[in-house]
Amino acid sequence: MFVHIRAALCLAAAALALPAVIAPAPPAAAAAAALTVTDLRVNTVTDPLGIDNVRPSLSWRLTSPVNGERQTAYRILVASSPGRLSPGSADVWDSGKVATANSIAVPYGGPAPQPARTYHWTVQAWDAGDQPSAWSPAARWETGLFTTQDWKGAQWISPDASTAAAPMLRASFTLPSKAIAGARAYVDGLGFHELRLNGAKVGDQVLAPANTPYGERNLYSTYDVTSALRAGGNAVGLWLGDGYGPRFSPYGFRWSGPKQAILLLDVTFADGTHQTVTTDPSWKWQTGPITANDLYAGEAYDARLERAGWDQPGYADTGWRAVRTVAAPSAALTAAALPPVRVVATLPAARLSQPQPGVWVYDFGQNIAGWARLRVQGAAGTTVRLRTAEELLPSGLLDTATNRSAASTDTYTLAGTGAVETWEPRFTYHGFRYVEVTGYPGTPVMGSLDARVVHADVRSTGTFSSSDALLNQIWQNNRWAILNNSMSIPTDNPVRDERTPPGMDVQAYHDASIREFGMNAFYANYLADLPPGTALPNDAGNAQQPDMGGNQVVLAWALFEQYGDRDTLAATYPAMQRFVDTNGAKVWTTGFGDWCPPDLGPNANGGQGNPSAGACQSEVSIVNTALSFRQAQAVAKAAAALGQTADATRFNQLADSIKAAFNARFLNADGASYGSGRQTTSVLPLAFGLVPDANVTAVGARLVDTILNRNGGHLDTGIFGTRFLMDALARIGRVDVALTVLDSTTYPGFGYEIGRGATTPWEQWTYVSNMETHDHAMFAGINASLYTQLAGIQPTGPGYATLVVDPHVPAGLQRAAASIDTVRGTVASSWTVSGRQFALDVTVPVGATATVHVPNFGRGTATVSPSAGATQVSADGTRTVYTVGSGGWHFTGSVAPAATTALPGAWPRCAGETGTCAFTGAQTVAFGAAGRFGYATLTGGTTCGNGVFGDPAPNVSKACYVTAPPPAADTWTQCATETGTCAFAGTATVAFGAAGQFRYATLTGGTACTNAVFGDPVPGTAKACHLTAPPPGTTTWTPCADETTTCAFTGTREVAFGAAGRYTYRRVTGGTPCTNTIFGDPVPGTPKSCYVQ
Repeated sequence: MFVHIRAALCLAAAALALPAVIAPAPPAAAAAAALTVTDLRVNTVTDPLGIDNVRPSLSWRLTSPVNGERQTAYRILVASSPGRLSPGSADVWDSGKVATANSIAVPYGGPAPQPARTYHWTVQAWDAGDQPSAWSPAARWETGLFTTQDWKGAQWISPDASTAAAPMLRASFTLPSKAIAGARAYVDGLGFHELRLNGAKVGDQVLAPANTPYGERNLYSTYDVTSALRAGGNAVGLWLGDGYGPRFSPYGFRWSGPKQAILLLDVTFADGTHQTVTTDPSWKWQTGPITANDLYAGEAYDARLERAGWDQPGYADTGWRAVRTVAAPSAALTAAALPPVRVVATLPAARLSQPQPGVWVYDFGQNIAGWARLRVQGAAGTTVRLRTAEELLPSGLLDTATNRSAASTDTYTLAGTGAVETWEPRFTYHGFRYVEVTGYPGTPVMGSLDARVVHADVRSTGTFSSSDALLNQIWQNNRWAILNNSMSIPTDNPVRDERTPPGMDVQAYHDASIREFGMNAFYANYLADLPPGTALPNDAGNAQQPDMGGNQVVLAWALFEQYGDRDTLAATYPAMQRFVDTNGAKVWTTGFGDWCPPDLGPNANGGQGNPSAGACQSEVSIVNTALSFRQAQAVAKAAAALGQTADATRFNQLADSIKAAFNARFLNADGASYGSGRQTTSVLPLAFGLVPDANVTAVGARLVDTILNRNGGHLDTGIFGTRFLMDALARIGRVDVALTVLDSTTYPGFGYEIGRGATTPWEQWTYVSNMETHDHAMFAGINASLYTQLAGIQPTGPGYATLVVDPHVPAGLQRAAASIDTVRGTVASSWTVSGRQFALDVTVPVGATATVHVPNFGRGTATVSPSAGATQVSADGTRTVYTVGSGGWHFTGSVAPAATTALPGAWPRCAGETGTCAFTGAQTVAFGAAGRFGYATLTGGTTCGNGVFGDPAPNVSKACYVTAPPPAADTWTQCATETGTCAFAGTATVAFGAAGQFRYATLTGGTACTNAVFGDPVPGTAKACHLTAPPPGTTTWTPCADETTTCAFTGTREVAFGAAGRYTYRRVTGGTPCTNTIFGDPVPGTPKSCYVQ
């Protein structure tokens, strides 16, 4: 062990030189500033420890009680101590007053930082009135080690060539009896390591270091160990595990060298002197109680082999062997900048069963990544076996099919101390919900085992809730899957013998993860480790495929949009450029495509599936060519953001060429479909903007027809089609169809999985398949659309400098709310619908401006409160658009009528849905079914589709009808002339119009008979209101269930749910619960019933 004591070094003059000009302290403000500076971050982290980049980025947030407030300038002070953080005294850097609104990723502009130093900083901001804020609370950052020389002679050490499973390395050292001002440990140990000082573990991270391409980049950790040291004798220990060793998947980064470690412990005393402790040949090693450890197989621990006190001073290490020095694994060590992996939660058991004598099964109620912690008391030598799985067999025993060859088994052999022994693994992890316990001495109880949730400790930034309980559960399941697959790398699953970072998975769900969690540093680290154009480590064969290798292109751009991360974008841009240039305007014929759509053949077995189910490659050519278009657009936008204008023009032209080639190759002659016509073949073109403008209506109508009729309201999509399904339907105003899909509880769909007990999304839509882990994040991408479409929150400037709030309000959903804790502060959108009244609350952080779209269907103008600071941009018959600055805003508007009435009189049918209704001259056309119709007066014929009329009856096959007589006297009674009042009690359907042209609304307690309520179906003509409110008639509809009971039938039927003339309709197969959850609530507060046709 090398111990070195040196005198305190003066701070380098270059590091502490004053700027050439330091702005004087600003004069006292004439008025109080409206801004407060808070949440100072360096490289997106609060008070980071051990960073090694010489130009860190500085960010802060701003708060204000005043709506519309903004920063107009800032001033940054950086000093060597908190006491020097004042104007004129800052001895490292004073930015002076910089006129800008930017508070995100501001480059540090002072002298180059020195290694192993602490820098203190503070910020002042000027508001819109040029008034300065108070200085922010002081923050700090601490540099790590920059070069090999900074490691002060520390050497890589290792046990002998026949290294034990988990060797323990130790050294002792003595510190003088004087006050310690601070101490830092810089350490890396391969495969995994645990640092220990004076008998205790240092820090709370686990499974360190991060998985990297070890021959190119190794990450060291920095720990503050000040409180762990003492005057006199001390001991330091390093416990090493296999990590991502030779048995790790060939598609991941493997560490194939010996177990080895390096450490520098730097102690600073109050008098300014230093003492260092480093790894060198004087260290010793010995075997320990971990007799086996493997990422897939698990860990074996024999407590009888523990070496008590091995990491404490005074331990007699006689018999321990000398370490050897070994070569460094790579040219340089890099500071770990990603969120560490930690135990982030502990779950108690939800259930305990005994399916066989001596076999106990714990159910933790949630699929997680991590391990189980055991409490046991018994005789020495007793071995308790913990085996994990995601599912159970009908017998109650574990179903380990999804583990594949991963044994996922941990064993603990008791020391037999007579006391309760508590143990958990160190160097493995599993994906599981259930733990099987065998060999337990006596009878275990619920508290004998708990589950430790382990993943990258990323901050939760997204929230979502709605009036749809199933939708909320889908959101929650997908969040769990993202976390379970975020270790030090993004993984495909935490369960079986892979756990590698496939590019297509990340490409399909990163839009969700960056909204749900603070993933900037996590994904920046991932991008740094991907060789140019590589989809997976050691997977060159897929490197240039848009579905795999193209992940890095869209991910780097997404990080810039979400976080304003220009550094990562600039670092990745050369690889982005090469990738897209290499692919050009190619029409693809190879790749993975829309990975894992539902199996709709006999192997699906109603969703149960079997080992033959699941042909995962799908629509390869369309998907990869569409993704190639999106990637060309991403590079064009990146080029523009980085000031590469010539590149931006070139890549936009390339995107145009890909679009032309795509439509020439895949757009069918009918102009309404692409390729095979499966859902994804239209979803991606609509979502990405590939469909020619003239074809959008027809393609959208065909997609809706395919979903509702051909696929019975179910999805037929793999990972990319599912990710962009709601986005495509939002493009044509049909988010209601996406809600129908997500609300489906039969195969295939998220609801079917949840009905089978899923707490994370499956790899395939069937329960059993030829690839069947039940914790795959690749389908979690749909969560992004809950934020961008239902809540309507979308960034339009980097880091939400500008944003749009444009919520889609589908029938059947009464409430949706989402928030994102962005780099600038919270962005939130929360809306409710009551009848036709719409209310929207929006929160915009200081430093951002928002464009807000408020639905307003024929009910006059929308309103905003407070009105000061909100500017109305436009208004039409469907929406009012405002621009607002920071703060909280309340808007009101109105939504379209939830339903229209039954078809009046005798209307001849002229076409089925998607067909053409042909006629000459002007005609009023009714479109719909099941008592719900939309009306339009048209000339010379029309397409019979939702694109023309909207969708009056979701999930129902519709038709067009012509010849519109006035409401028939035997079914409709005139109740008022125009401008009068139509009086009635309860709820009724009212027709308003004349000359065969009517608008319909279902209303309660009477209504004014005016254009303001109904719109104007016959401009310039005197109109009247007519009244009726027929429930489904007994001649065509049969009552089948009261609310909360089950409407039972076989086959596929149309079901109406409601009362008092207000109904919602769904096409359902095999019966349905008669509840608001399934149908939405057409008559809040009123008992309802189901009727079947």
